[in-house]
Amino acid sequence: MSLSSISNILDDATHDALDKQVNMCVEDDLKRPSIFSHTCILRTIVEYSNGTLDPKYGSSEPARELIMSHPGLANVLDVAWKSGSYRDIRNLAILQAPRRLITEADQPAVTDYALYKAFTSPYHGQAVDAFLKYLEHNNKEFHYRIEGNPSNYYGKFCSIVQSSGTGKSRLLFELRTKGVVVLYMNLRPSDDKTGFPARDDVPADILTPNAGSDAVDYCSRCCVFFAAVFTSVHKFLSAFRSLEDAIQQWNTSICNLLSADRKRFFATLKVRYETYYKKIKGNPSRDAVTEINDKPSRLSISAEVEQMTKSMPGQKFMTRAYSDMVKSLDKLFSGTGRNKPKFVIALDEAQPLNIQGPEGYRPSTILCRAISVYSGADGVDNHSVWVVFASTALRMADFIAPRAYYDSARIPADGRLIYPPYCQLGWDARADPFEGTAATKVAQVRHIMGYGRALWKSLQELYNVQDIMDVAISKLSGTSENKNLSLVVLSQRVCLNITFGHHEAVEFVESAVASHLLVCIAITDDRNWSFTTYSSEPFLSCAAASLLHEEGNLDIFLKALEVKVLSRMIDVGKSGELASRLLWLLAKDLYVRRTPLWTLIIPAVDGQEWNSELADCQMTSVLEYFCFVFGDDFWDRAGKKAKKAFKNAFVNFSHWISMDENIWVSKNHDDQLETDEWTLRHWHRTSAVQCCHNQPLVDKMIPVYFDDRHGEDDLSRVSQIFISDRTQRRSSENELDKITRDHDSIRCHSSRPWVAILVDLGLKKSEAKVRFSHNLTEGPCLRIYAAAINVKTFPFLSRSERLPLTLRNIIAHERIPPNGRQRMQILQEQVGCGSSCTKSHMKWEAWAETSYSSQATGRKRQATDSSEARRKKRKA
Repeated sequence: MSLSSISNILDDATHDALDKQVNMCVEDDLKRPSIFSHTCILRTIVEYSNGTLDPKYGSSEPARELIMSHPGLANVLDVAWKSGSYRDIRNLAILQAPRRLITEADQPAVTDYALYKAFTSPYHGQAVDAFLKYLEHNNKEFHYRIEGNPSNYYGKFCSIVQSSGTGKSRLLFELRTKGVVVLYMNLRPSDDKTGFPARDDVPADILTPNAGSDAVDYCSRCCVFFAAVFTSVHKFLSAFRSLEDAIQQWNTSICNLLSADRKRFFATLKVRYETYYKKIKGNPSRDAVTEINDKPSRLSISAEVEQMTKSMPGQKFMTRAYSDMVKSLDKLFSGTGRNKPKFVIALDEAQPLNIQGPEGYRPSTILCRAISVYSGADGVDNHSVWVVFASTALRMADFIAPRAYYDSARIPADGRLIYPPYCQLGWDARADPFEGTAATKVAQVRHIMGYGRALWKSLQELYNVQDIMDVAISKLSGTSENKNLSLVVLSQRVCLNITFGHHEAVEFVESAVASHLLVCIAITDDRNWSFTTYSSEPFLSCAAASLLHEEGNLDIFLKALEVKVLSRMIDVGKSGELASRLLWLLAKDLYVRRTPLWTLIIPAVDGQEWNSELADCQMTSVLEYFCFVFGDDFWDRAGKKAKKAFKNAFVNFSHWISMDENIWVSKNHDDQLETDEWTLRHWHRTSAVQCCHNQPLVDKMIPVYFDDRHGEDDLSRVSQIFISDRTQRRSSENELDKITRDHDSIRCHSSRPWVAILVDLGLKKSEAKVRFSHNLTEGPCLRIYAAAINVKTFPFLSRSERLPLTLRNIIAHERIPPNGRQRMQILQEQVGCGSSCTKSHMKWEAWAETSYSSQATGRKRQATDSSEARRKKRKA
């Protein structure tokens, strides 16, 4: 029977990427081609076909039958394997996925398959390699002993903690491409029907405690579960003649989420589990077990833990199954790379394990104790078998027993340690190359979606633009009503700084990581502190802008922000930093929405959906933007030369990014970007810059792009708006001329016109001045001085009733401590002696009278104000 082909469905780049994936998975040497090796290759090709091939041939039996019924197919597979190119096989008509009308009843399966296609698309980034090194390091640390003492670590388990959409699940699956046997199990709640990957019912039902299941029963379940896992893996891999064949078959079946073999594996595991569990329950040993809920009696904590650990019901089944597995698979566990992970049990969506139930225990406490037992903490073997918990919940990083069980909330047993969680999953893995993107097209959806987490780009083949935007809005909002939604939305765009130590800070951070896409940068080893941020992610910023400007939300969110600022949960900065970020970004937001928009996704002229532009990232004319901010007569005041100079100038910022260093740091010269590229890269991701506290002269930078034909390339068409903020009670206008972009800490050299703005946010008297000058060293410069936060200085503030009041209140809070805290602040400054050259930090002989003189000055000012008010009233 001849093998006919169809025309190419996939482009050359996609074929090449899929070929690489197949070649990474198939065995390296097929000296004796057989029906088995041909089946493995065919199944792998079907798996990496972007859904164009019939998924049924991803299972062993259908693939084998197809090869048997088409003798010529084996020869085609041999040729393809030798050449490393599988394009001809993907184009075979007999392999194509069936085309039929999709009914409503088919929709769930179709959706799962579409998500699976996205999930198995070519992997981007280096996170897998970094995680592999992390596990190798952990294994080495686990077996490091001093003078024969047992390991300092409790067990071979660790966690991946990060917000949704960052690639936790995909990372666990990709370990298989590094020669690791991965058993992936998803434990999401049973009522979660929309999440992907879907729940694996067998392991989830076993590891999620039932109502009435006490701690001893759960001990039995954990031990028996691991016994069933080890036995099932042992039986599966031992059934093949070579280890290479076994691992290949495992990767193409058990690691295939839609494979029938995977379902059969879990069905077999369930049978073994139930068999072992009945044996345990038929011979109970409860008397030999110390109840976890009992309070410590005469035994010390360490002794009690040791007794509990040594007498876990089902322990013998578990340790025997573990021993049989590592002995029978000696080639796997004793091969090259002693510390390289060989077998990983991946428990995804593991947050249910960390919830304390009505029976008074937390499942993860007992589960990790079982892992500690078979890990052989006191043994001499070095088998790299790991359990990895993956979750969005920060508390999942803390596997130790709560204080209800043990005195120590940080040490799990006998003073042993647990591994710090892994958080680094990469960023911008799907971003377009810098050189290949025109500056005039950076607002296109296809470009913007590449920044940040890989989730948005991976959904491109499944949904349209609006659907993906709805997903982003839904994930940012969370699944339930959240009192801190206003902080979530504003944090994503204006870099809100949460104050460490505030009583609401921990709750907000944990909730934001778990439910609102906040990114966890690191967690300290003792789990006391989590370092988090909303990293630059322009697509998510557009979703946040959509939420912020829904009818009535802006005033509500600003009022909520005020409350948090007054409670000192939000750090507002020292020179109007937060107020200024709000001022300039909301000005652009309101400009974009100055007339009602039926959509914030602007269709492309060529009709291509992914060339559509996001309104909040589009190029905005500097001429129009400044007229909107400062008034329609702004350019009349600036002059014709200024208007002509900025005729083709544009801004496009959608969010702020904070810097930790000066714009130019001489010691980093070898690693430092030239400032024109630095500016253009911020333009590409539509970000504006909040400079660090120590940056001289300026506080903010907004990228400017000149859309004209002058200059050789985009790098020669960029410029900047530099902003300096002030909150003093006296004018700083004379400081405006000191702003220069040639300073050693800035070094933005360009012949393009630029803007210097100085804003006195703390003054009450309104003032707005502008002048245009040309300096041979710095080029044409538009200098703007603005004072006071009111409608006269900034006419656009009339569009929001709440915005000017919020900005003034933030400035007032920054400048004046809350009532009752003046004396506390004075005392705190005294302790900081020497931290500055001011009197409050250096003149110690005045400290004894400072608090009283300050209060006296306050009373005097209050009395003067009152008498002045009475005098004006009598005159009226």
